[in-house]
Amino acid sequence: MFTVYIDSTIPSYLVSRQSRVPRISEWQRITREFWHDKRFEFVLSDLVITEISIGDRTQVVDKLKAIEGLAVVDVLDLERAFAQQLIIGKAIPEIALADAVHVAVTAIHAIPYLATWNFAHLANPHTIPKIERICREAGYSPPRIASPNAILEELS
Repeated sequence: MFTVYIDSTIPSYLVSRQSRVPRISEWQRITREFWHDKRFEFVLSDLVITEISIGDRTQVVDKLKAIEGLAVVDVLDLERAFAQQLIIGKAIPEIALADAVHVAVTAIHAIPYLATWNFAHLANPHTIPKIERICREAGYSPPRIASPNAILEELS
């Protein structure tokens, strides 16, 4: 079984209304496939719960119901401090503090995968090497940050 930390994009795509935009519709389909794959044990943080608790009430209820029973990691001072290191090191921009926290949680708790549809600050070829360098310099093994489809392909 593979342990995978999920950021808020995963439950959001999982329960959102079916999109007519082909790319978004495909991401929704892949997210459902990923979610139901028994090879994965999903983990999230209390920050993810906070993030998915904002917005359309029906969507919020559906997202919270979807994550029921998953292991939850509390974000504490250690995670917040390491998130700041990621920002200071210019791996993640200051405006994306929550994204830095997601990386910090996965690195500190040695969660091997971080699944996200966030290509702006997390799953992109410009930020990943910086994130990996800062994790290693701090003595942590960096998580594999990738979209659900990339994780599914990698583990096929």
